[in-house]
Amino acid sequence: MHLTRNHDQSPARQWASVALIALLSAGLWVGWFAWDTEYQYDESTGEMAGPYAIWQGVGAFLCGIVVAGLAYRLLPFGVALLILPVSFTLAWIGTAAVNDVTGLWMIGAVLVAFGTTLGALVLLGIAAAVVPVHRGRPS
Repeated sequence: MHLTRNHDQSPARQWASVALIALLSAGLWVGWFAWDTEYQYDESTGEMAGPYAIWQGVGAFLCGIVVAGLAYRLLPFGVALLILPVSFTLAWIGTAAVNDVTGLWMIGAVLVAFGTTLGALVLLGIAAAVVPVHRGRPS
């Protein structure tokens, strides 16, 4: 079984590539969103907003493009499509389940998993259209 596009790599190096992509994907949640848990009150409208700001979503999306491109470069499409949403969702669960006393984090986890799978599918599809892939075998 080959976990990376370069079939000449050792199994340890292949697993290291998978671990790198998993950490980067989980890092999207932790780095951009997990630390922000406060809602903001807008005095002009009298409404609560947040806890996330637009700039966080834009930053995560732009970094997600880079992570998905790297994942597509290193991993076969199916492996990347599994690793990206699973690691992001597990990072999300790690912060959501701890603070939730209602048990609704499970519903959120399903929604996050669905959304990140769809997002990863789109980003990997775009990467497939624009990123040249070298398989690591001589021509």
